[in-house]
Amino acid sequence: MEPVDTLFEQYDRGRMTRRSLVQALAILALPNKILGQGAPAASAPIVRGLGVNHVGLLVSDVERSYAFYHQLFGVTKGWPATNTGKGIHLDFPNGYISVDPVPARKGLITHFSVAIDSIDQHSSERLADKINSALPAAHAKAAFQANDGVSTVNLLDPDGFHVQISPKSGR
Repeated sequence: MEPVDTLFEQYDRGRMTRRSLVQALAILALPNKILGQGAPAASAPIVRGLGVNHVGLLVSDVERSYAFYHQLFGVTKGWPATNTGKGIHLDFPNGYISVDPVPARKGLITHFSVAIDSIDQHSSERLADKINSALPAAHAKAAFQANDGVSTVNLLDPDGFHVQISPKSGR
């Protein structure tokens, strides 16, 4: 059944007022361009983000932060946050918080990481090149993190926030 026939049938059965019928018919008569149906599709993103993988925090006392987040959310201690082993990862079932002790600069977010399907050393280099081609001010760089064996891409947003792109399966 055509949309116009459906509208008249609903009106005839008392499921639609005359005013609603006229409004619906007017909308059907509008050109697609006005309704946005003829608008060009939005461009595809450079890489499809799946969600926040983790956030990095500077804290004054790693153990105190662990105790707080453990009591609040039930996180567990994960692997060392850096190769020096001073910070730790606080694990959630999905994602984590990376905490590093820097008492003089406490209370800062060092970076956030967005998860993507997968990334390795070669694809991280290609992705960094692709980002730099489209967004040169991002200064994207491929990186390999020895403490967890994961390849990432690190970049800056327009306000200087450090953004990391990580695999969803990686830490």
